[in-house]
Amino acid sequence: MNQAETDIRISVIVPFYNVEQYIGECVHSLMRQTMAGGIEFIFVDDCSTDGSNARLLATLAGYPMRRSQVTVLHNDVNSGSAYSRTRGTDAARGEYVIHCDADDWVEPDMYAEMLRAADENKADVVCTPYFLETSRKRQTVAFATDTFPQLNDMPLDTLHCSLWNKIISRKLIAEHNLRMFEGINCWEDVGLMFRVAIFARRITVLDKPFYHYRKQSSDSLTTNRMDRILTDHLLFAHAMENWFAQQPPEMARRYEKFRLFTRFTAKIKMLRGRNRDIHRWLNTFPEVNRHIMTFDNVPLHYRLCFWLAANMPERLVDAAFGMMRLLHLNF
Repeated sequence: MNQAETDIRISVIVPFYNVEQYIGECVHSLMRQTMAGGIEFIFVDDCSTDGSNARLLATLAGYPMRRSQVTVLHNDVNSGSAYSRTRGTDAARGEYVIHCDADDWVEPDMYAEMLRAADENKADVVCTPYFLETSRKRQTVAFATDTFPQLNDMPLDTLHCSLWNKIISRKLIAEHNLRMFEGINCWEDVGLMFRVAIFARRITVLDKPFYHYRKQSSDSLTTNRMDRILTDHLLFAHAMENWFAQQPPEMARRYEKFRLFTRFTAKIKMLRGRNRDIHRWLNTFPEVNRHIMTFDNVPLHYRLCFWLAANMPERLVDAAFGMMRLLHLNF
């Protein structure tokens, strides 16, 4: 089943690191896709220290008909998800690319249906709802409408910014040199997606979920993990601004609302938990504080608390956030 590059419609990129427990289920779901040809699978091992690679190879051995469609890459050193995703994209030959996290799984007709929607709509991007899988239940997370929002109205959430529920034209990525921000492994998907949203001529919403996103009940953030995420978010905000500075000035003006909202969101975790640092929050991207009440992507009660943090004495802010904890209103 040798496939010329021109015959490959879609490249599925699967970065992985220490997911021995889950990668078998993921691979089974990929190998059982209804597309017999026109598809390739690129696995990128980010120096796993468990049995992930052995489990991957053992599972792949059960699908000899897919052998020519599979590439397995190994990073020389542990480099993070942004590097692994970029390496997979650089190796891709498909007309479209999509990512799949190795601890998740997909429905058998996912990629065939997404390509059908792309062809019918002549779309640069096709995105879908997804199944949120927890230990207790499954629920569908869907788009509010059948139209993908403009960038200034796009929430920075999993549905809109993740790469595993979207096929993206590889030509679009190449034409505009859309690469992950180097070394930023949280929000690396946002870094690509906000620029895709700027340059894509047509983004189609296919209102059918295919992707099963696994969220473990132990996903509550430790202080160390929260600090790492906060650091990446702040680095991202600076990288985003540096990128806009290299574009025509009218682009930065056109997307000022998105830029302000992203900087605001990047520093939120400074106010999260018992170790909040109001002083640091006030003085990080201080220019966004006066815009708090305009961020209609944020529920009103949260905006009021952030407004208090920006305008009231610290003791009142403590009371407000204490009330949020009592009401289980976490952000």
